[in-house]
Amino acid sequence: MSRISSTGITTSAGLISGLPIEETVDQLISLSARPRTLLSNRTAGLRSERAAIDQLSARVLALRSSASRFNSLSTFTGRKAASSSTAVTARIAAGASPSAGSYEFTPLRTASAHQLVSGSFQSLDDTLGGGTLRLGFGGQVDKGIDLAQLNGGNGVAPGQIKINDKNGDSAVIDLRAAQTIDDVLSAINTSVDIDVTASIDGDQIVLTDNTGGTGTLTVRDVGLGSTAQGLGLAGLTAAGATTSITGADVYSLTVNTRLETLNDGLGVDTGSDVEGVDDLNISLRDGVTNLGVDLKGAETLGDVINAINSADGNDGKLTASIRADGRGITLTDNTGSTAANLTVTSDFGSAESLRIDTGSAGVADNSVSGRLVSGLRDTLLANLNGGAGFELGQIDVTDRSGATATIDLSGAETLQEIVETINNAGIGVAAQINNARSGISLTDTSQGSGNLVVADSGATTTATDLGIAVDAAVASVNSGTLSRQTVGRSTRLDSLRGGAGIDVGDFRITNSAGISGAVDLNKIGDEAETVGDVIDAINALNLNVRAEINSSGDGILLTDTAGGSGSFTVVEVGNGTTAADLNLLGASTTTNGSGQATINGSYGYEIDLDALAATTDGVSLASLNGGEGIDLGVFEITDSAGNTAFVNLGEAGAEAFTIDDVISKINAQNGVAVTASLNDAGTGIVLTDNAGGQGSLSVVDRGSGTAAADLKIARTSTTNNASGQQTINSGFLFSADAATDGTLEALVKRINELDAGVTASVLNDLNGSRLVLTADKPGAAFELLLDTGDSELTFTETNRPADAAALFGPSGSGGVVVRSQTNDFNSVIDGINLTVNEASGTAARIDVTVDNTPLVNAAQSFVDAYNSLRTSLDDFTSFDEETLTTGILFGRNEALRVDADLSRILSSRAIFGTDYGSLEAVGISLNAEGRLTLDRTQLTEAFADDPEGVERLFQDDQRGVAKRLTQTIDQLAGAGSSLLSSRSDALQRTIEANDSRIELMTASLDRERDRLLLDFIRLEETIALLQSNTTALENIQFIQIQNR
Repeated sequence: MSRISSTGITTSAGLISGLPIEETVDQLISLSARPRTLLSNRTAGLRSERAAIDQLSARVLALRSSASRFNSLSTFTGRKAASSSTAVTARIAAGASPSAGSYEFTPLRTASAHQLVSGSFQSLDDTLGGGTLRLGFGGQVDKGIDLAQLNGGNGVAPGQIKINDKNGDSAVIDLRAAQTIDDVLSAINTSVDIDVTASIDGDQIVLTDNTGGTGTLTVRDVGLGSTAQGLGLAGLTAAGATTSITGADVYSLTVNTRLETLNDGLGVDTGSDVEGVDDLNISLRDGVTNLGVDLKGAETLGDVINAINSADGNDGKLTASIRADGRGITLTDNTGSTAANLTVTSDFGSAESLRIDTGSAGVADNSVSGRLVSGLRDTLLANLNGGAGFELGQIDVTDRSGATATIDLSGAETLQEIVETINNAGIGVAAQINNARSGISLTDTSQGSGNLVVADSGATTTATDLGIAVDAAVASVNSGTLSRQTVGRSTRLDSLRGGAGIDVGDFRITNSAGISGAVDLNKIGDEAETVGDVIDAINALNLNVRAEINSSGDGILLTDTAGGSGSFTVVEVGNGTTAADLNLLGASTTTNGSGQATINGSYGYEIDLDALAATTDGVSLASLNGGEGIDLGVFEITDSAGNTAFVNLGEAGAEAFTIDDVISKINAQNGVAVTASLNDAGTGIVLTDNAGGQGSLSVVDRGSGTAAADLKIARTSTTNNASGQQTINSGFLFSADAATDGTLEALVKRINELDAGVTASVLNDLNGSRLVLTADKPGAAFELLLDTGDSELTFTETNRPADAAALFGPSGSGGVVVRSQTNDFNSVIDGINLTVNEASGTAARIDVTVDNTPLVNAAQSFVDAYNSLRTSLDDFTSFDEETLTTGILFGRNEALRVDADLSRILSSRAIFGTDYGSLEAVGISLNAEGRLTLDRTQLTEAFADDPEGVERLFQDDQRGVAKRLTQTIDQLAGAGSSLLSSRSDALQRTIEANDSRIELMTASLDRERDRLLLDFIRLEETIALLQSNTTALENIQFIQIQNR
């Protein structure tokens, strides 16, 4: 056998001498390597020792980590919650430690989402008619106010009332969950035990008996409640021929009325927050007195009144007060002069929102007043028309029998007052809120056959403005939407989007001239809180972009006045969603009457049913082939260049439902040069080859599907169009009329594409198909406003939107009603999350008790960590008497220190003045083998007996177990110069030094090996030379010299 040495010389046994050269050299080197071997063995031992030290350190630090759990407050403040009823689920909030105790929580109502269902259509392809479908949230003109606003802001106590009708039947109406006037009316009107109708007359509730009985209609509270009294109905009766009860006036303003509840919930703009800037400018009739009023910080109507009455220079010359009818504010000039007009103006909208703005010309009167509330279920006219209101005068009305009346609407302040004024005109025309709750409708009741006429009277355009002008042989006229304003300058940002609020961050506006600026809504100390703050922040940028409330009163309108040729855009800054939440994100696609680009942040949506009907969206695949539909399979298209693509009509989550879906799927294929479109006859689809190849355009079904065959396109092209391109025409698939009629499925698709917070679907029943609209979120704030206009759609409410409601507190003594948009109540009881699963109406007891689990788990973890350390210590310090072998750390100071120091703490006792001054006292003790044991029962009993004493044993700042363990372990194994860290570092330094020496020794031995090998090789060479000489000598022949 041979090998290559470091010198490159091949060696083996000597070829000449036969000596075992390699074996001899190895033996010689082995003798020389003994010092290196000794050093390597020593280093290996040091490595083992360091590994043991590091493992011991890790175990000690693990014990420290485990002991740190005793320093956590949650270890000793664990709580658990339990409910006595399956109707309520109770959980402790993460990181919370509520006070132990019992609470009563009565689930009264679960949260529900608004749902509307349309009338029936015989098929999915029935025409919807034309017109515009409008949808959004809020804006109902007869929306009932919150009960909390009644009785001067004192609200209505939750409870039950009992109504007896005139037929002798009675019903207990549970109003504990009622939040609004609408809830009260609904609860009474849906009772099946009595025949009584509840309605509203201004600020009063009216109960009307429909039985025709001769008894007495009565209302009273149940038990000791005061709900009927709060509603103005307590103790009222209707006997004899009287069939109705009119309650007391329960809604009027007080000095405590909060500003955000005024103006139908739009609030009052308190103007500029800048110090020294007046929010109201008032000039009195004496022509001398000018008052500046600062409304900063005003929260109630009383704050506004006080600010005006105490303005500098007033001195009683002007008195602000609540209007005599309790519905607004009045300013009265007390100067007794007529030298000038009384003027009230503002630069920031305060006068307008208080309804006392006179304009710069003022009024030649000693007082000015403004209506600030409409009624229990009404709308201020000033808040219609997107907040612009109406300039009302007279209208001329002629019923279909020919009776006429000129009706003066100029004195009306609310929409209901218009309705009442028309109904009191004495002719056969009845006015009411329309079915969409977005405006009014007038219905002829005269039974005549002539034209119903509603016309403007005099110089006014009142009928036209209200949308009720008509002169036709019709039974009724509908105003359509009157655009009740839902967003104003005072609208809080956290109330937008149905209470979801907006991300108050930054967004960037770039005008048409290319100039941009960032709108910062979360500047520290100046965060935007209202829509007015957003508008002011945008206008303050001076970008030639004007921000204002839009004309429909449901969002912000941005108008570009820069006059540039570029795009007018709004983009987010960073990862925020502020612009999107305000519905302002994107580039302008609209202009105003002046040709200026606009971006409308409306929260309302419109669908043009006429435009919808002009597409193939409405041709459902299910309607094809005589109603048998088509197979949603896969087919392959090959163009004339040989390129192929597969079209899957049944792709999960992207299934084709309409002809338009099929066309879109084909055109989305990038692998082939083929275009799909509606054929010229408008009765099917045509595929056109754009590849210009030499092959043929073809379509074949794949797998077991028949999609292409059902669509009548499964074949090879045999026809060309006028441009010479190959085509495949399905021919007749559907009627041309079907392609132009809007369908339910098309409307469903369009609504769902809007991402408007409402989901549309189709419900099929025995009577046909219906459109179902469901709000995406539950809660009263997400009440859909649906205006079908002149379309053929009609809707019925199948589920009212409602917040979840529950009674917190003893059910027999009032309690407090709490509400949530969802069924989760996470802040009613601090630290407890409650979920209502069922509106049982029965009190559930919520028990919050001490939970020992965190403490027991912490103790068990501590015991396990120490015992793991104990196992390592026993292994590292062991001694076997039979083999006389020891553990790697036997006798080492470090192991002895760890053992002694920790054992001392675990077995020691501290004086805390309690019975629990040691671990042993609470069930944690050392056994004979030096291992910890845990008596869980003893620990929990100790904690129950003296929780503070047990907590102090572990957490005392000076002598607590956790404190002493932490300090000791830091000395033993902490970072830096601790005992184990120092020993590990010292061993590592020695190991590294030894490794360096071993490398040098190895290099020296390698050189010695090469020298020895070279010496032997030279010896071989010498022997070979000698042998060569000997052979030469042996070959010398004797030469004989012959005699001549």
